[in-house]
Amino acid sequence: MLELPPLIIPPAQSRCLPWHTEIWSSLTTQYANGRLPHAMLLEGQPGTGRNRLALSLARHLLCSERGCDGNCGNCKTCTLSASGAHPDLLTVVPVETGKAIGIDAVREVIRFAAGTPTLGRSKVMLISPAESLTQAAFNAFLKCLEEPSSETFIILVCASGYPLPATIRSRCQRWQLPSPSMLHSREWLLDALDGETSSSQPIDEMLELCAGRPLDAMEKLQSDESDALIGLYSTAKAILTDGRPSPALEQAVAKVQPDSALDVLESNLQGWLRELPAGKLRSGEAQRGFAALETIAGLRAAKRSGTNPNVDLLRFSATSVINRLWDR
Repeated sequence: MLELPPLIIPPAQSRCLPWHTEIWSSLTTQYANGRLPHAMLLEGQPGTGRNRLALSLARHLLCSERGCDGNCGNCKTCTLSASGAHPDLLTVVPVETGKAIGIDAVREVIRFAAGTPTLGRSKVMLISPAESLTQAAFNAFLKCLEEPSSETFIILVCASGYPLPATIRSRCQRWQLPSPSMLHSREWLLDALDGETSSSQPIDEMLELCAGRPLDAMEKLQSDESDALIGLYSTAKAILTDGRPSPALEQAVAKVQPDSALDVLESNLQGWLRELPAGKLRSGEAQRGFAALETIAGLRAAKRSGTNPNVDLLRFSATSVINRLWDR
């Protein structure tokens, strides 16, 4: 069990993301009127600020200054929640991206829920993403939802459309978090980066790479790999558009980290398959494209498990599935 990374804990009195303004207003109004339910399910796509909204809400619920629209940022509870050290805030995430949240983590949740607040009148627990809970963990967690403490708020974050168990969904108030349009994402990024990039072209290309997810795009734009990622994405896109292999793909893949390369190639393949005419989805080319996605997923799983530590072999395997799409 780990806390959510400090980088996504919103700073004091941060502005709400524009596409979440309406939902934020509804949540805070319900809380001000004493009508906020004990359990909330925030459903949204990764990379669009769903954890940022959840943490903003958690800090708001713990803030000592009840009249603020967000959190005051000055009281003791705000200082502690910003540092991730608040005793009345429990965040539960997978130990590693892609891993499950197991029964041991939920036992800690149950112990936390049974206690009394240390500093204020409330405790908040946040689980993200909720779909990472194992079946045993779901069954154990149900006790918290069936026997809620009047002093505890539960915030679950999950991917839009993910079929959580009906027993979990029925006990939470559900909030569908909107994803921003490409235009809104672009405008927000230009403002957030504030001069860090002299042209909008990298933003447009990175947003396309990240399927329109602005927070993912910002993280990549601020990384040392930014130019190499865009170069790989453009190279792979050109190869898929032209319909013929190229040694340039291997050169572009070699410039980025293996995990990043897998993400970019997967994004390219998904975009290419989406754009294929319906009549070509049964073609050999398309079937090899779907098989390539499975291969990339397998390479990612192998790398996470440590069974495929050879970076050169991983890169070769990843580029080969693209370059072999047109084999007869």
